[in-house]
Amino acid sequence: MAKQVVIRIEAGDFESGFPVSLIFWEDGKIVASDRNCPQLPANRRIPQVYDRWREIYTHLGDRVIDLPGSQITHSSSLEDCQNATQALESTLRNWFNHPIFGDIRGRIVGQVKDGTPDESVRIILDTSNPYLRKLSWDRWDLFDQPYFLPQAELVLLSRYNRPTEMLQTPIKILAIFGSDRGGLQLKQDQELIETLSQHRAEITTIPTIGHSLTPQILFDTIWMGSWDIIFYAGHSSSQTIEVDHTLHLSIDSIREALRNSAKNVKLAIFNSCDGIDMAEYLADIGIPNLIVMREAVPDQVARSFLKFFLEEFTQGKPLHAAVRDARKRLQRLEIQSSSDEVFYPAASWLPVLLQNPASSELYWPQPEPKNPFLQLWTIILLLLIMTGLSSIFWVFKAFTSENIGDQMSKGEEILTPFKPRLKQKGIISIEKCQKPLTYFISVWNQNIRQQWSDCFVTHENYQQAAQYLQKSWKEERRDPETLIYLNNALLEASGEDYYTIAVVVPLLQNQAGKVVDAELAEEMLRGVAQAQTEVHLNLFQGNKTSDITLSGSEFLSANNLNGKGLKVIIVNDANSESQAEQVAETLVKRPDIIGVIGPYTSEMTMATVDTYNSNQLVVVSPGTTTSELTENPRPFFFRTPTSNHVQAEMAADVLLNQLNQKEAAIFYNPASPYSSDYQRKFRQKFLDQGGYIVDSFDISQPNFDAKRAIDKIRQSGETAIVLMPDGQVTNSLKNSIEVIKEDQGQSQILSNWSTYSPKTLKIRQPELLEKLIVTVPWHYLNSPKPNFSQTTQQLWGGIVSARTALAYDATQVLMEGIRQNPSRRGVQKALADENFSINGVTGTIEFQPGTGDRKDRPIEVVRVVPCPNRIFGLTFLPIKFSTPEDAGLNCSNP
Repeated sequence: MAKQVVIRIEAGDFESGFPVSLIFWEDGKIVASDRNCPQLPANRRIPQVYDRWREIYTHLGDRVIDLPGSQITHSSSLEDCQNATQALESTLRNWFNHPIFGDIRGRIVGQVKDGTPDESVRIILDTSNPYLRKLSWDRWDLFDQPYFLPQAELVLLSRYNRPTEMLQTPIKILAIFGSDRGGLQLKQDQELIETLSQHRAEITTIPTIGHSLTPQILFDTIWMGSWDIIFYAGHSSSQTIEVDHTLHLSIDSIREALRNSAKNVKLAIFNSCDGIDMAEYLADIGIPNLIVMREAVPDQVARSFLKFFLEEFTQGKPLHAAVRDARKRLQRLEIQSSSDEVFYPAASWLPVLLQNPASSELYWPQPEPKNPFLQLWTIILLLLIMTGLSSIFWVFKAFTSENIGDQMSKGEEILTPFKPRLKQKGIISIEKCQKPLTYFISVWNQNIRQQWSDCFVTHENYQQAAQYLQKSWKEERRDPETLIYLNNALLEASGEDYYTIAVVVPLLQNQAGKVVDAELAEEMLRGVAQAQTEVHLNLFQGNKTSDITLSGSEFLSANNLNGKGLKVIIVNDANSESQAEQVAETLVKRPDIIGVIGPYTSEMTMATVDTYNSNQLVVVSPGTTTSELTENPRPFFFRTPTSNHVQAEMAADVLLNQLNQKEAAIFYNPASPYSSDYQRKFRQKFLDQGGYIVDSFDISQPNFDAKRAIDKIRQSGETAIVLMPDGQVTNSLKNSIEVIKEDQGQSQILSNWSTYSPKTLKIRQPELLEKLIVTVPWHYLNSPKPNFSQTTQQLWGGIVSARTALAYDATQVLMEGIRQNPSRRGVQKALADENFSINGVTGTIEFQPGTGDRKDRPIEVVRVVPCPNRIFGLTFLPIKFSTPEDAGLNCSNP
């Protein structure tokens, strides 16, 4: 899913501020808008400081390409330039640190990251203000902090608005080299462009050797060719390029040639000075993607950017991501060393991309690898002689074909909404091997023989998949599904033996069956993926797959699983009982699956637990808490969270004794085995200790009216609100959030674990949440294993929730059972043993005999506090800490 955000600033100035609106795009269509944003703050110093920086920067002597027609009357010192750069950077940081930018950042992050965090997105600035267009917006923490949008790139709006065609090989490139006046090393630029011939490009260079570039040659060459990319290097200023030492040519003079060629051109690169005006002109005549420099650019900086950009773009990154990463690499030129090596202040500020949100992402086409041909008789001979009968057994073990669309995947399809290009390429490589055995019977077909070899002899498809998935993890997003598929591909590529487990997650879908929310699922998958990776650190580090560096190898601890790997099959129950029952029936029939992590909700567990139990397949749930499973236990069910009766009793105690609230109104789902059970346990404890229930409301009803409920409660005087939404099986969480909003911060609110979600923080108004108290099974700031909190932040680029910690512990529980007795019945026997115990990240994990309930009772009470540098400007904080700083949390603006 390609996401863009347009920041529209149509009026205003630095004296009075700027009105701003936001428009959100997905896959080329507008999906939302926000026209009620606060006005950007005034800052009259910015134009003054920018003009001062530009004046000094432009007069750095031979370090900068001087503008055509200008006369340099003096040279600036590097010290002056550094001081001006620091002054501008400091002024911008102060401006971007204003709370209004935090508000707008929260609106952007809330829309873009909802359900699928950390995507590589385009932030498109739509403004005619010349200063806003030239500023370096990188200093806004929206782009600077790992828990916001560090993979985003700010681009300028292009008015081009027709569909963009994709690049197809051979890519035809016109490389134009203007005047080298002032000692420009254009020959080096030409050599960089010519390296693209290695990536299936056909390059035409003008002028040719021994000739000079004339306006007529330039016009005719642009007119006659069907160019995909036009590149220019040399001197330029505004809408003028310098053809030779004496001729400054207006772009408008070759307008008709450009217009004729524009129907084919996908990208224009002007690696020269001051190109924003030129880019706007070219966009008007139909060129969709343009890369230019904001100001005068030193020759070394221009050439370094070209080198970095070509390296990034030809790897298959989307255009905006390639520009972003090339700019970041330019920061190496900004570093002053102790030697006489030249450095360039503000080099990374200069390149800028112009695009339109309606245009598709542009990619450099990637070649399909050519695999070696092996005859069928050679395959059979190698299998029998070199690897023996055990290898034949391994082939058939590995050969478990999967059905696309069955809501289960070990890597052959993407289940979550996050589907970037590199990840898709990895999945395609795996999917090629997921054919029924009958497909490979046609041994006389050369293509079939080759596919058999690539899948089951050389494992080339899995090696290729691992490479793509590793690049996706590094360049596109730290996505848990990608990490699990990468681990699985490594197992197949290496031929290592492994155990297989499944993890059942809730990918929430709309009525059309499209996944619309992956938040709960990804929280669980992070825990499972981290545990799986630790097993494979023990298996692969320094071994057969030395070309693949496993994520977290620098800080995660290796975990030996009987010297074998761990394959994880991801299964989607969609929080739908019918789908959960269907996938459970499928899982229990697969003898390779030795255990299951999940389901998450009590509803899905109650719908499937008897299926798993009767087929003797162990289920370890990281989310199910209903007491019904304690009252009617199944020997093959275990769980890592505390059951409802413990959580509800603590909630009643907190309300009565800590918050001194004797009257309460309950909001719950009476049809939910989780919510109704929680309500029953809470009510019993609350009434036993002298509390009084004023009223109860069914929060799962589609026509639930939060205002009417709050108005009714108000008639009873001071009453606490107790929220008990289900695990997002219905709209009860959404309705709970509406209750919080409608209450307007007047009542004490106590809620269960379900509201421990970014969806709650998305309210964004601290005054509405300051009386909210939430009971949760774990919080990273009060973890029994603080090192786990640190490593998860390193691995995932941000903090993780209790769902991740409990899923990690559930995986550790299942792995310990496998370690002791690796069979379905053996795992159950190990976990049910009264001496079973592991030291989990949420505390010691032991199980009550005969119930599968956890013995210890890990529960944390948290509240919501302002934290400007966190998502939506808020964070959950354990109530034991009076301030975030007491917990060691830095909430100041970065």
